[in-house]
Amino acid sequence: MFSHIILSIKRALASLRRWTAEDLSLLVGVLRFKENYILERWEGTQRLAGAKRVAIFVHFDRRGRVQRYVLHYLDQLLEAGFAIVFVTNSPTIEPASLLDVQSRSAFVLKRRNFGHDFGGYKEGLAQIGNASAYEEVLFANDSVYGPFGNLSSLLARCDDTATIWGITDSWDRRFHLQSYFLLVKKPALMDRRFAEFWRRVRYLGSRSAVVKHYEIGFTQIMSRAELRCAALFPYRRIAETIGAAALAGQLNRQDLGEERRRYLELLCAAIARGTPLNATHVFWDYLIGELGCPFLKRDLLLRNPMGLPFVSQWRLLLERASDYDTDLIIQDLESALRHRSI
Repeated sequence: MFSHIILSIKRALASLRRWTAEDLSLLVGVLRFKENYILERWEGTQRLAGAKRVAIFVHFDRRGRVQRYVLHYLDQLLEAGFAIVFVTNSPTIEPASLLDVQSRSAFVLKRRNFGHDFGGYKEGLAQIGNASAYEEVLFANDSVYGPFGNLSSLLARCDDTATIWGITDSWDRRFHLQSYFLLVKKPALMDRRFAEFWRRVRYLGSRSAVVKHYEIGFTQIMSRAELRCAALFPYRRIAETIGAAALAGQLNRQDLGEERRRYLELLCAAIARGTPLNATHVFWDYLIGELGCPFLKRDLLLRNPMGLPFVSQWRLLLERASDYDTDLIIQDLESALRHRSI
């Protein structure tokens, strides 16, 4: 009897060792039984009544500040006709920042940071009532700077050829729209599988688990429901264009400079091998300078996790490509670096 118990424990431990951090995060998330993790809720000066478009905007700042680049984004959403539900995963929110956000939002939620952005999206979505009553629901967050141009013009490109639009997509693991901007149209909002997806979202602790189960999962589940998901700046088009440039010998232009030419050759080799690359990092300059992409990933400037060259030229490129106030980015970077833990 005792030996049987020991054997069962050993088998369970062996099975546990085969689990990934993502599997363990999912298990922990399933065991979180609370309906939500909202700590405080404030009314804003805007109203949901009569709105056709709603934006669920998720924010995080360790010191509870809402930076000016975020307020610019919210202003652009208002101009484009969105009512805003602002969700902060921050441990606190400064009184001045709260007033800034209340003046731009229908509701402001402060919640515990369980589930990262998708936890915030889930709880923000619950605040608007029946999602199918709206024409569009946008899921957005503060992980990007922008928009650099007129948001209404950008949204006009999100036509009925797709039911769910993103800015960029990814082929890492499986095809998916990147979740910093997801515009969901009426047919998806009315589909039971959309509501079912959000009902099943759990509050996961691991960011990689959130990407695996929810960022990738959302696109996959909606696609299986025959709700077409598309990106305004699709990775395949970028890869094809750069690959075609390489074949045409344009990488040998003298004005490129030796260092940039070698870098582009490495990118072309990765594209030729079929290696999925993160376009928002690797092709950031091409996206903004050549294609007119309206967003720049904040993490690229703060950490440059891949160690990409030429990122320091972001301000020059952005000022050539748009009239966006780059001081908004400078102020945020300076604030973040002043308070970065060593």
